[in-house]
Amino acid sequence: MIVSPHQAEAIVAGGQADFVALARGFLDDPRWGWHAAAALGADAVYPPQYRRARPEHWPGAALAHARAREAWQEGA
Repeated sequence: MIVSPHQAEAIVAGGQADFVALARGFLDDPRWGWHAAAALGADAVYPPQYRRARPEHWPGAALAHARAREAWQEGA
């Protein structure tokens, strides 16, 4: 089971798969894709209706992202 963005990236980058399915990850965390992008140092693309949810637009973002990074690192 794929549990971290680093694991998913390694599988695709290593040629073991063309894509990875993350149903359980998204059930656990609907923002898994955005958290994975942050953990991998990438910028996630937000649809127009979600742009106001970008981290720079809400005050608790720094704390939430720090906790998300800690959780991803513990899982890696």
